[in-house]
Amino acid sequence: MSSFLVSRHRTLPGYVPGTHSEEADVIRLNTNESPYPPSKEVLEAIQEEAARLNYYNDPDCNDLRTALGSRHAVSPEWIMAGNGSDQILQLAFLAFADEQCPIYLPDVTYSYYDLFAALYHIPLVRIPLSEDYSLDPQRYANVPGMIVFPNPNAPTGLAVSREAIRKLAENSPEHVILVDEAYVDFGGETSIPLTREFPNLLVVRTFSKSGSLAGLRLGYCVGNPALIEELGRIRNAMDLYGVNRLAQAAGIAACRNWTYYEKNAERIMASRAYTTEKLRELGFTVLESKGNFVFARPGNCEAETLRKQLMERGLLVRHFAGERTEQYLRITIGTQQEMEHLVAALKDILKA
Repeated sequence: MSSFLVSRHRTLPGYVPGTHSEEADVIRLNTNESPYPPSKEVLEAIQEEAARLNYYNDPDCNDLRTALGSRHAVSPEWIMAGNGSDQILQLAFLAFADEQCPIYLPDVTYSYYDLFAALYHIPLVRIPLSEDYSLDPQRYANVPGMIVFPNPNAPTGLAVSREAIRKLAENSPEHVILVDEAYVDFGGETSIPLTREFPNLLVVRTFSKSGSLAGLRLGYCVGNPALIEELGRIRNAMDLYGVNRLAQAAGIAACRNWTYYEKNAERIMASRAYTTEKLRELGFTVLESKGNFVFARPGNCEAETLRKQLMERGLLVRHFAGERTEQYLRITIGTQQEMEHLVAALKDILKA
């Protein structure tokens, strides 16, 4: 570390991403990407828009917001786009929490929340998940701060119902409730309809998972126009042109042909059911995931040891250190062929 970094940033926690590999013979089941490429309409839109890269992009993403509004049955002023959902999350932390307004979140959750909070000196109050890793929204009712949780949860994959979130919103009108729906398209229940009833509810979405655009970085949020305006004020001060031309064009084209992505999600859910069944036959404990991954505990070996043995066979899965997660692996759902390959490798390893 150099001597130039200001002291308040020297203790920032580091985010540890999943092992990255571009090797053709490696199967990436560790970063929750879609195994299926973007639609041909998206690829054509990107190619066409590339000829206009000499011009600045629309900072307000008006055409994209219109397309998203049509998809979710809301007006464009209820939507803001960002450079990935991580940017939306970062802006929301900065806009709606501070040293006097802490963030309440699960003890097992998306680890990037910690980094954003540390960057802006926001206190975190962790509310433990239940023993079975389920999240009870009523544990957050009337807390004196912003509420943040993913639904479905990452890394557990467990989801809570829209009605449970409605009850939470009814009991917590004083602070922003942020529901991170990165994985909702794989069997969860979106809370977007509730934003019309509760002006403090912000729903964050991404194209990185079901939208097959992890490498392009595109996210958005839906909420009351007053919340969106406040978020926009922060965004414009930090990153006015953050959603580039190619990302906007891709998002518009994806919205216009979302049926392709719905079919991909159905394929992933079918492979998830297959994987869950086979893992349980091999002695794993597998939570009932509503994401494009499963959270699984090996029955007769250490999770980290198994991760290393799979990596030696060209299969990347994710392991999280920590008292409540160290015996579990998070396994992204790939193609059906990739999941069959995983199951075969696990049988060989466990047999040995």
